[in-house]
Amino acid sequence: MKVAEKEVTSSELEVVEKETSKKRDYSVDLIRIIAALSVIGTHLCLQVLNQAYNRIDWGRLLEKCFFTDGVPLFFMITGFFIMNGRSYKKIWKNTVKKVLLPTLAFVLFAQIFYMFVTNKESFLWCLQNAIYNLNIGGILHSILTGTVESINSLCAHLWYIFSYVKIIIWIPVLWLVCKEEKTPKLARRMILVFGIISCIITDIQRFVTLPNIGAIKVFNFVDREIIYVLLGYELFIHKDKIKNNRKVCIISLIGFGLVNIMRYKIEMQYMVANYFTDIVGRENFMEWKYTCLNIISGLCLFMFLYSFELKNEKLNKIILWISDKTFGIYLIHYLILAKIDLYKFEKIERFYFEIIYLVVGIIVTAILSTIIVCIIKEIKKLFIKGVKMIK
Repeated sequence: MKVAEKEVTSSELEVVEKETSKKRDYSVDLIRIIAALSVIGTHLCLQVLNQAYNRIDWGRLLEKCFFTDGVPLFFMITGFFIMNGRSYKKIWKNTVKKVLLPTLAFVLFAQIFYMFVTNKESFLWCLQNAIYNLNIGGILHSILTGTVESINSLCAHLWYIFSYVKIIIWIPVLWLVCKEEKTPKLARRMILVFGIISCIITDIQRFVTLPNIGAIKVFNFVDREIIYVLLGYELFIHKDKIKNNRKVCIISLIGFGLVNIMRYKIEMQYMVANYFTDIVGRENFMEWKYTCLNIISGLCLFMFLYSFELKNEKLNKIILWISDKTFGIYLIHYLILAKIDLYKFEKIERFYFEIIYLVVGIIVTAILSTIIVCIIKEIKKLFIKGVKMIK
């Protein structure tokens, strides 16, 4: 006989959230680290269309499939903590301080030292031409249009910042549906259903030409970012059922593997069908914002990682220490990869050599990025201390 689940009221949920906010959830910190490593792995993956031999490398395609869930994890983490009791003013204050200002500093550095990072000029030359190198017009155009194309190639990964800011803008609306009352819950589930249907339609359109029906376009009103944020909130609601659950751990791991194999097989068919007609977009099927498979894969990976009960205090301290630096790692790693110039590795042919290259590359890039973040933080502390002493 089925026993009806007790519905969680809004007031009960608030109590849970307040209690949760007092205790650090190290599993989410672990997910944040894995997300950052996935982003590094995505950018380290060699081109599926092997430029050195002008052919498709199916091994690289398989590798890439397993590194495309970093951004979905970040967005789901945002949704996981969306009802943590912070005021909208405080959220914006933290966003400006911890996201926008570091991003602006990164953009200015990337503009001034672009020629040095890309191994075309010396560091001194960049300093001497600092004012000339600043593309103020491009920065302003990016801010106004919400795109990064007008800055330079070192800032290509900053599209995530615009997506994140868009979520922050919509948070008051998201708060209305992120409640466990009947009407908000219904509204939230409808948004999720519309968003997932939109993903499915987009997937089908890659292989079949659908008629231009206006009603179909209604489903496109829901952005992919919002889907992940709301799914993150759903995961928060059911976190006690996921934590320390062996069945969830095993099923989600198997699901993650199967979905990515399926994604690999589908992408193989698409790339073969469009080998001569769609050179630029052939690898886009694996990107987080395009497919329903990414939604399933991201959910499986989140639940798999969250299912672990982390009780070792020393390990938790290490996880927390690294987790607090993941945004800095996300910003800086792109400069390291550009400086190394990954094209030199395009000649790697053997699958196991590519795996070694990825593992070593991710570890080295993450360590170097972390060291640079630590140095920047120490410089910042010294600067603030100096300013206070002057005052």
